[in-house]
Amino acid sequence: MIMRNFNIKVNDLEKNKSMSITNSIKHLIEMFQFLDLRRFDQIIISKDVNIEINKIKKSKLNKNSSIYAKVITTIINDKIHILLILNKIFALTLIKNEKDEFLYKNALHVFHHELAHIHDYNKKIDIFEKQMLGEKYYGMEAITFPLAEICWSEYIANYVSSSSTKVNSFPLVTAQTLASLLISMGKEIKIKIMVFKSNKNRKDVFDDIKKDIEKILKTAAYLLGYLHGLNITLAQLCEKTEYIIERSTFKDTWIVMSHELSVMRSLYPYAWDNLRIYKKLAHCTSSYYKRLGITLKEKESKELYFVVM
Repeated sequence: MIMRNFNIKVNDLEKNKSMSITNSIKHLIEMFQFLDLRRFDQIIISKDVNIEINKIKKSKLNKNSSIYAKVITTIINDKIHILLILNKIFALTLIKNEKDEFLYKNALHVFHHELAHIHDYNKKIDIFEKQMLGEKYYGMEAITFPLAEICWSEYIANYVSSSSTKVNSFPLVTAQTLASLLISMGKEIKIKIMVFKSNKNRKDVFDDIKKDIEKILKTAAYLLGYLHGLNITLAQLCEKTEYIIERSTFKDTWIVMSHELSVMRSLYPYAWDNLRIYKKLAHCTSSYYKRLGITLKEKESKELYFVVM
């Protein structure tokens, strides 16, 4: 049943389409009531997801984004509220259409994935709400812990939502994407490290390296969520990706990530008690930096610095 105060706000669409989308989304939410959707009280549908995030979070994300959907939290009177922002073009595909069932099923899976994020947010808020409201990371942890949190979030969202996709759909595309990233970004990162090594003042280069590493690790977490959720091996899904991982510097990180995410899931949520649950996964991310030739370090004051090998 839809929460009594649940609000769906539709922007930039004519009235009849707005009503169709609203009715479709209410129906879908009823389908997924087995998920923990507490604190989730609003959906905003707009032509640009990032513009809406900027309004709410007072951030400066790029406009004209291609993001389909994004779950964010807001704090009102010291309480965390969860809302979902949908791209209007994507939202239209959530209206069931027998003429394009493939598009609808894909959209349904993406929506399921976003609701799984909401489910995960609720479990984490229950466990460490005060830390989520006020915790800050310093030194090495300022890089490794947020990255570990992102990896867990995408992993569990795909694990939970894997039942609404097929092996040869999103999971296969994700495996192929990871293979491409390891090939292309692997070369780019090496070049960027050489540039940074010759000029330590090029902080922009290090920021680019951070983004590249995050993209690889995030995609790997996505893929592991599918593999564990569907109970299949990477070899069964895509032998080419398995081969590329085996021959890359990412091999050991992939094995450790798979293990640590599985352990975290086995303890989730009742054996989680604080943000230290991310510690081993965070260490895995710093180890990948090291394998690429960058050692993250911190001073006694917790100021971050790094050594390029």
